[in-house]
Amino acid sequence: MHSVTDLYRTLLADKNHRVETKLIIAGVEYGQADIVANSLRIYGGLYSTFGIGNCCSRQIEFQIFPKGDIPRQAKVQVFVRLSVCDQASEWIPKGVFFFATRRLDKKTGVLSVTGYDAMLKAEETWLDNSYAEETFPMPVETAVNDIAYRMGVSVDSRTVLDSNFPVQYPVDDEGDMTMREALSRIAIANAGNWVISDNGELLLVGLNSVPAQTNYLITNTGDAILFGGTRILV
Repeated sequence: MHSVTDLYRTLLADKNHRVETKLIIAGVEYGQADIVANSLRIYGGLYSTFGIGNCCSRQIEFQIFPKGDIPRQAKVQVFVRLSVCDQASEWIPKGVFFFATRRLDKKTGVLSVTGYDAMLKAEETWLDNSYAEETFPMPVETAVNDIAYRMGVSVDSRTVLDSNFPVQYPVDDEGDMTMREALSRIAIANAGNWVISDNGELLLVGLNSVPAQTNYLITNTGDAILFGGTRILV
């Protein structure tokens, strides 16, 4: 999912390369020394079950030595780079998350955190008083942009939608649909699955459109989690 520099590829080919990680939490940087070793894990991926129509969220767990007060639902940005001796590659984004739970060990000063990406924000009902029934069918791009706006994210520019499948009035036998349910129907119509990209944007990944860079990173480093599972980053 990322274009990388020649330096990155050179370091990747060196069997002695190290993967370094940093977090930016509510605007404050946490480097390797601030993150408890082997505590940073990201769960989730493109498929909860193989197929189409999934809206996949990811979860993060980590432990840090906090630098002052951290606000509720703080934003967490994850970055990784490769290094060999005194050479280091560019920092590559590996996800955007938000605090869900925290627990401070008063003896050690270690803060244990779990968080989720923005996909969980799609669990709210889509319709509200700003809509009228005659607004529908709605062009699919309009619908996706509106849902993304309500989730507080942008739509990834790589998302391709078929305009031949407009969005119908989002109510079914069970009542008003959530934004996630609406996105799921859009994903089915477009033969894909929704994820929150490593840059924190809403991205539709078609079954036949997984970028070559993603396969490269998974095959060679294992640090890109797109198809599910758990990765220890530190």
